[in-house]
Amino acid sequence: MKNSAILIGIILICYSCNSGDKKTSDSVSKNNTDQVSSKAGQKSYDCLKNYQEDYSKLLTKEEMAAAYPIDFEKAKHELRSGSYGEYVYRWPSDRPSFTIEVSGMKIQNPDQNTIGIKMLSFFSDKTDAQSAAETFDMAYKQLSDEELDKIKANLDKQNDEIKKTGEDMMKVRAKRSWEFVEGLGSRAWYKWDDQYGGELAVLAGKSKFYIINKISNDPRENLEVAKKLAEKVIVKCD
Repeated sequence: MKNSAILIGIILICYSCNSGDKKTSDSVSKNNTDQVSSKAGQKSYDCLKNYQEDYSKLLTKEEMAAAYPIDFEKAKHELRSGSYGEYVYRWPSDRPSFTIEVSGMKIQNPDQNTIGIKMLSFFSDKTDAQSAAETFDMAYKQLSDEELDKIKANLDKQNDEIKKTGEDMMKVRAKRSWEFVEGLGSRAWYKWDDQYGGELAVLAGKSKFYIINKISNDPRENLEVAKKLAEKVIVKCD
């Protein structure tokens, strides 16, 4: 949680130092960005706050099954509440296991099917929808050299612990590759990992959540399922 707070601080530093270049990625034109920004102001999506203590209602078992057939007889689920909560189903797949290395030991890890939602949280009431959208983008877009230089300069002003943690987290962020997803919520970004599957970050007004899933080795197929799942959450505020 401490590291997450530092990362959010880094994002805010980057946002505050933004030089006016609002491109979110090479695939996002200014027109697309402005179009999504206009949607952000239409709804607050505050109704989602009612679901933070029960993720099984935020995205129900039945809604998951409507987006993709889940073998519930073989599936196991995890359910937690709060801003770091989740509701995730996992069940066996016909894909071969993959190898992970833990403390120098190689372990075979089953490549399970996964569908779920996690980490519903909210920007403060003092943050307007446009600022929330711009700050959200800063966490996922490809940063320019100028933005990276400004982040480094701001980290150099911090104490050694925060500076070291910030630098380590920026290295991790640099290895991530997120793509902008048009027409979903106020903003949405997607990334794929061959081992663990897809993660779809969604902003709806000032509410944000993540859809995680892996139902095949095809990133596009997984993205389409993730979008269907996200839409079932967003429509709750209609």
